[in-house]
Amino acid sequence: MNRGRRSRWSFASLSVLMPLAVAGCLASTSPVPSASPAVPPRPELACQRQGAERIETANYRGGTRPDVLKVFHKNPEGNPPLYMSCKEVDLNGDGRKDMLLYLDKYGRKLREEFDHDKDGVADQKTFYEAGQLVRDEHDSDSDGKVDLVEHFQDGKRVRLERVSAAPSSSPAAPGPIDSTAPAISPTVPATAAPSSQVDRAPVPATTAPGTPR
Repeated sequence: MNRGRRSRWSFASLSVLMPLAVAGCLASTSPVPSASPAVPPRPELACQRQGAERIETANYRGGTRPDVLKVFHKNPEGNPPLYMSCKEVDLNGDGRKDMLLYLDKYGRKLREEFDHDKDGVADQKTFYEAGQLVRDEHDSDSDGKVDLVEHFQDGKRVRLERVSAAPSSSPAAPGPIDSTAPAISPTVPATAAPSSQVDRAPVPATTAPGTPR
């Protein structure tokens, strides 16, 4: 009698446990969904941060996302001990840094870079000497090559150069030649250049209004 009860109990237990075991096997062999590919970050201008002593972020729009990043390096002369060597700025609030400002140890401007077409590459570079504007280089067609150079003196444009690629059909001169070197057209004094000649190559503003300090 007891043997029959034990047999019926064993059969009932197996009938309950068997579906659970089969379900467990099926669950363990089901494919695991693969993770979605990571979205690459949008390109943006960036300061050289290697060797930096300190990096600070700030926000001049009042939101939570920083739109200014400051890079500080050690002053070799020791006074002050640190100086801001570069600053990244998001001018239009789209989350991308589209302006760089390089400074010397005295706080004077060395160079500004602007990314107007939002491809992560500077298409305008403005150069300073002792804090004074001396040259502005433009890549107006976004091909990675400078095609317009403005020269400044005492804050005024004094010369305009248009740069074009060297013609490939020109005969080769003796000796090694860098075929990629651009050819600079004759300089045009800014005060004497015809208006139609200058207007064909619109020049972006050299400085952005409201640039945060």
